[in-house]
This record gives sequence, C-alpha cells and structure tokens, in this order.
Amino acid sequence: MDRSPLRTLVTALCVAAVVVSGCTGSDLPPDVQAVRVAASGDAEGRLLAHVLVALLEAVEVEAEVRPYADARDGQQALELGAADVRPGYTGEAWLETLGRADPPGDPQASFAPVRADGQRRGIVWLPPRFVEGPDGPPANATFALAVAGPPSPDADLRTVSQLAARLSERPEASVCVDREFGSRSDGLRAVLDAYLVRADQPFLAASPEEAVRGVLAGDCLAGLTTTTDGEAGAAGLQVLVDDLEVFPAFVPAVQVREEVLEERPEIAAALAPFGDELTTAALRSWNALVVTGEPIEQIAQAAAEDLLARAAARRAAEAAEAAETEAVEDGAGSEDVADG
Repeated sequence: MDRSPLRTLVTALCVAAVVVSGCTGSDLPPDVQAVRVAASGDAEGRLLAHVLVALLEAVEVEAEVRPYADARDGQQALELGAADVRPGYTGEAWLETLGRADPPGDPQASFAPVRADGQRRGIVWLPPRFVEGPDGPPANATFALAVAGPPSPDADLRTVSQLAARLSERPEASVCVDREFGSRSDGLRAVLDAYLVRADQPFLAASPEEAVRGVLAGDCLAGLTTTTDGEAGAAGLQVLVDDLEVFPAFVPAVQVREEVLEERPEIAAALAPFGDELTTAALRSWNALVVTGEPIEQIAQAAAEDLLARAAARRAAEAAEAAETEAVEDGAGSEDVADG
C-alpha cells in the first residue's frame, strides 16, 4: 500500500534519528495519533481491516492495523480502548455480545439490536445502506450453499428453493455439509425443514474447503460454505440465494469507539463508503484474490478505491436525478403561471 506523505516523512525522520532515539518507522509525532484498526486472525477480517485503513488514509487520516488472534480478542481490544475501529459482523455480535442464539436472517433486523447494544457499551456501529435484493449493499457474510458453475447442468440454479426442488428430483444426490452444522438443531435441520428437503437426503461431512472441492469433483451437488468464501469464488462456484432467509445475517459493519468519534468526527465520513457500497459479491471477489496469493494490502487498496468510485458515481447519479426533478417542477410551475 502506498504510504501517506505524513508516514513517509515520519519514516525518514526516524531513519535519521534511529541511533539516538531508537524510534521505528511506525512511530508518529506526539501530536498525531494513528487510528488503530483491530483485525481478527482470519483472512477476511484482516482484509476488511486493511480496507478501513485505506479509506482513512485516502482522506489523510493516519491509521494502522492492529492484529488480534481472533474476533473475540479484537472486540475486547475495542471495548477496552486498545483499538479505535473494528470491522464487526452483526451475527457475531448477536451471538457473542448479546448472548442470543437466534440471529435473524434479515440484515436490517440483525443490525438494529446490535447497534442499540453497542451504544450502551460506548461503541458506535456505523449504519450501512440497506438496499433490497441480494446484489445491493450491505454485504452479508453468512452461510451459503453453492453449486458448480457453467458448464455444470446445475449452473441454472439461483436460489436454495430451486436447489430443494432439484434435490427432490435427484434423491441420490449428496450435499457436503460441515459436521458441526449438520449436528445442530438450528443448523442443517432448520434448513431442511424450511425448504422441505427430505430428511433422508444423503449428506457428506465436509469442511467448507472440502465442500468446495467436493462440488468441483462432482461428489456433491451442493456444498455448504459462506457467501463471501474466497475458495468458492476462485473456483467459480455459484453461491445460491437464501430466499427464505433461514441463515443468520452476518453483515460486516464498522464499529468505532464513541469517544474517538466525538474527538474525530471525520472518521465516520471517511468510512461511510464501506457501509454504503460494500456488497456480498464484491467481498467474495476480493477474498478470491487473497486465495490466489495477492498481497492483502494491495487488494485492500484497490477495494477502497472501488468503494470510493462507487460512492462518487452514486452521488453524481443522485445529483443528476435531483436536478432533473427540479427542472421538471420548475417547468410545471412556469406553465401554471402562464395559464393563470
């Protein structure tokens, strides 16, 4: 990732003074505090943290990634003040913070209680833009069933309801499912009941990675993964829409400590494109690049630029539409005056 002018200057100063002061390239002048962005240990968590850093640096807000072993450690760091910003997931907060085992499948219904609970903890969840349909924001990194893409005969499937109908036509076809998910009453059983899939349908125990390979090899008609899985994206699998919203919503959203936001309100504006423009398909495509070996920092920089470009294009379209509406209204008013 390209360094900001401030970071470049600080590094140069430290190189010159390293023998005397022992400072490093990550030190900052005393009057400048870098925004600390917590990153969990998984690849997607690290990627999203770097995207947030890139968005902040795009408006010359100094920021740095602070890695943590897992999501729980990252959340604790945020609440204790060791981190300032963190990409969180609504479903994760529903389970871990709210302590409830019933995250809703609707993304908007998932967000509201989590945001209210965050306010009580001094954590602000920046609201994403909710657009109806699977192609709009926000992203939803939930469970998903995926099938092989073209030229597979099952590439015509688009929804889990269509998959359920296909399974009824092919009772011998197997589905690859994570062992733990398959044993939970709110997991596989809930999906089977909701979509009216036969209880005796063959299922093979498989991790998400094994499920992707099983679908590619033809061992499984469908495999359980996530909507943003990079392995599935890189393999060209077709992720099916959970049209009955059985799977719990896991909306990625920005968390910021309230006191940090009060001191630096520009952070909210800088990070707005994350919630306003991030889609499930975009996140899956970025994760696929991670799988192929591209550096996360490089992917994150391009991702931030993409989000900013989308935000600019949407604002321009909205401005043009508003101008057109105003012109029509002005024209109608002129006609009324002339008629009078």
